[in-house]
Amino acid sequence: MSGALLVDNKLHHEYWRKRSGTTSVSYVAATVDGYAPPPEGFSFTNALDDNAGTSFKVSNFNDQVDVTLTFPTGISLNGFAVYGHNLTRNQGLKITYSTDGTNFFEFEGTPYTENTYKPVDNFYKPFGAVFSSVISSIVKLRFETISWSPDSYISILSAGVWVTSGVEISAPFIPPTFTTQEYSIKRNNKGNHLISDVRRVPTKLSINLQKFSEDELYATSDSAQLTTINGLTATYPFIEYMGYFLSRHPFFFMYTKGYSTDSAAQQIIDQQKIYFCTTDKGLKPPSYSSPTLLDWKINALGYIE
Repeated sequence: MSGALLVDNKLHHEYWRKRSGTTSVSYVAATVDGYAPPPEGFSFTNALDDNAGTSFKVSNFNDQVDVTLTFPTGISLNGFAVYGHNLTRNQGLKITYSTDGTNFFEFEGTPYTENTYKPVDNFYKPFGAVFSSVISSIVKLRFETISWSPDSYISILSAGVWVTSGVEISAPFIPPTFTTQEYSIKRNNKGNHLISDVRRVPTKLSINLQKFSEDELYATSDSAQLTTINGLTATYPFIEYMGYFLSRHPFFFMYTKGYSTDSAAQQIIDQQKIYFCTTDKGLKPPSYSSPTLLDWKINALGYIE
């Protein structure tokens, strides 16, 4: 089973951690029945903070948001993912990019229509996409809300380079189908029932990356591994790149990545089989499964709603 991992959220690191300087966020000027900034308290930057408790919204039914991120140095990415939203299958985001600061283009190789990315259903599951190739030197990234209502929101938006090479998943693995719920019954001081609270319970995952040689663990061939860590820009070895981000930040895991031979509809479904994850009780090192090959077992807590 093939998979993909999005571990380096460049939007978060560039804006909040100021990895390469100050990233600016700009909105199209407010107009009647047109584009407008988000309402107070629901800035677009809320979607970049890796915090599910904050959210990004639009002002009203008539106004949509068109926001542009301008990076101090060019970034590379080949996809994105969204977690924590209530968008329906008729609502989404349009994403375009610029490498010269003036002309904007759509990402290629995506099965979505007109680069407008929407959920496949109304169950509020994570959704995202892997583009056909990595686009380098992106200096501006533009997001446009499509058909949102004032109640629509997004909590976490991640974009970067999905790691797809060498990510093979072994059993046992739980496909993202539904989120376990935990119910609690509460009473007031008079003993009467209060409204029951429902808590989403994460799924315990065992993401097994299989059959690496030692040379492959230290390979620097994947374009995702070109990044900045602690002020140093380099193409890091696979084990150092993955180990750094997995142990420090939440990440997305897609357990299929949408095969090019599939129909467009099937590719979209494949690319929305996504978990939003954090590591569970730390990150274990790879271990030998044979005299020459290593497996890397990543214990994670995965959320799908």
